[in-house]
Amino acid sequence: MKIKIKFYKYHGCGNDFIIIDETERQIIPDKLKGKVSSIVCKRRFSIGADDVLYLVPSNKADAQMKIFEPDGTEANMCGNGIRCAAKYLCEKIGKNQVKIETRAGVKLIEKIGEEFKVNMGQLLKNYGELKEFVKMNFKEDEELIDKQIKFPLIGEIKVSIVSTGEPHIVIFVEDVEKEDIEKYAKVIARNRQIFPKGITVNLVQILNEKHLKIRTYERGVWGETLACGTGATASAAVAYLLNKVKEKEVYIEARGGKLKIIIDKNLYMIGPAQKVYSGEITLDI
Repeated sequence: MKIKIKFYKYHGCGNDFIIIDETERQIIPDKLKGKVSSIVCKRRFSIGADDVLYLVPSNKADAQMKIFEPDGTEANMCGNGIRCAAKYLCEKIGKNQVKIETRAGVKLIEKIGEEFKVNMGQLLKNYGELKEFVKMNFKEDEELIDKQIKFPLIGEIKVSIVSTGEPHIVIFVEDVEKEDIEKYAKVIARNRQIFPKGITVNLVQILNEKHLKIRTYERGVWGETLACGTGATASAAVAYLLNKVKEKEVYIEARGGKLKIIIDKNLYMIGPAQKVYSGEITLDI
């Protein structure tokens, strides 16, 4: 079965995506979306990307964004990806504000200058809200913030387990550049006994009262990415809860660029989105 696919390549702070627009007609059958993602995301062998974003019709929003990872699984939410999808949709339909439906709910995105502001919703931090992703002995209403947990090889460390549409573990370190993120990935991100669906690991360094530096190892990609929007949001929110930052506007320095997180009743993420190129690829599935 041969499929010709028109695609658009975007990135947000170096976190790169393939956008496939199916708002007018379906191009790839739903049962093949994961397989196509695993093929086209391969760097050096295909287009290369951290995720594929399929834009499909929605009766709740301007479009629905289906996020498929390089391993073929479907994610709930992607912070950098939704800004890229918003940029694409804003230019297509001529608006400065769009709503995009995700598995984590409908998100409102506004164009502000050359950047995009996303309403990320509220931080999920209670064990009862995270049981799908965490298998441990906690009370239903217990907050998984600043918990001492023992892991193989690295021993006992303080971690916070939260969700901003995707499950994250936040670990504060002295210097992110000196850390071996693969070591954390092996015993935490891929630890299916504790995290049955895997979990994204964020190593976070406090630079000052409103600046953080972050490195992220993403589940689904199963590697370090240059930025992670949901991870940046989670890290800023946890840092604020633990009084490690004092301001409600937190600036995040990732390897691929900078994001701004606003902490209010809801969490807001502001950052860039950039079109790289468009093209066509024919796949023999």
